[in-house]
Amino acid sequence: MKKLCMSGAVLVSFIAGCASNEGLPVKQAMPSNQVSLTKLPQQGEVSTRRDNLQNEIAQCVEQVNDGQTAKAVDGTILVLNPANPSAKFLYSSPNKLTGDEAELLSKFKRETQKCRQISRDIANPALRKVYQNYFSKIDRVYDDLIYKKITIGVANQERSLLISQFKSQWLEALNK
Repeated sequence: MKKLCMSGAVLVSFIAGCASNEGLPVKQAMPSNQVSLTKLPQQGEVSTRRDNLQNEIAQCVEQVNDGQTAKAVDGTILVLNPANPSAKFLYSSPNKLTGDEAELLSKFKRETQKCRQISRDIANPALRKVYQNYFSKIDRVYDDLIYKKITIGVANQERSLLISQFKSQWLEALNK
């Protein structure tokens, strides 16, 4: 149960920062206290490796969400923090992005790429597929918002729906 709660917390923080599934050309170095992702895990190492990846994803998302770009996006374009006082307005906003806001959202997408890269190392194919499916759908939402095909309100509603779907699919894949 403790691992499920931690997994849920990691999931929520990860989803808050997801934006682009473009890969980075260079694999980042892994801290020495983590299990190597290139060697085959022993019996007890599978859960350790999964926990390490979840921690790495959570730390990455936290770092991105603490950045200036995410803080500028939150409350003006997207609801990254539901406690933000602008959340209610953003879910119903009829506005489309300005040129500066589109640039800001594009920058936010680029900054989240490193977190998405980590998810590619997930050993469970069903779980990895859930992440990739979410990334491709959220990219369409962000691109539609950037290219003024949808309003800020519609984008936030669609993002919220995608997060809910991701959570249920993630739990389902985790329990397989």
